[in-house]
Amino acid sequence: VFADPMNLLTFLDNHDTSRFYRSEADTKNLNRYKQALVFLLTTRGIPQIYYGTEILMAADKANGDGLLRYFEAANRTPQQNEAFSYLKKLLQWRKGNEVIAKGKLKHFAPSKGIYAYERKLGDKSVVVFLNGTDREQTIDLNSYQEILPGSSAYNVLEDKKVELRKDLTLPGRGIYLLSF
Repeated sequence: VFADPMNLLTFLDNHDTSRFYRSEADTKNLNRYKQALVFLLTTRGIPQIYYGTEILMAADKANGDGLLRYFEAANRTPQQNEAFSYLKKLLQWRKGNEVIAKGKLKHFAPSKGIYAYERKLGDKSVVVFLNGTDREQTIDLNSYQEILPGSSAYNVLEDKKVELRKDLTLPGRGIYLLSF
């Protein structure tokens, strides 16, 4: 239907929908939020972030727009600051990143709750592993050798090198954002 899906707008929420988090109770666990932002900012397309998402604004569109637009900085919680810092870090990393902006997408069918994909441009790539379950998962890396060009990678989220041997363990709702 679309001539170039790499140029489509992608989003978690916008002014026509309920927010990603519909209630304050939903915001208590940031793992879902962090996975959603990593996916939004690394998959194909042009990401759109609805204002307030960076501070966990929550509201259901069914209740009207008033709650979708209200926030006072003086009331920011430690959790909202954590969410803000996380998004800021991702956006700083993404800014000017040609692999993410222009790279081809190769993804794998989810297996045991693990979703893996690669963005590749020239000899550079970014590989993402998302654990969609609440339990720790061990990934057999043999299944992903075609997207793992080296025996180690830089883990963007933890600012450290990761050794990629036989397998990789992700905590429940865990994320690996690997740069090669």
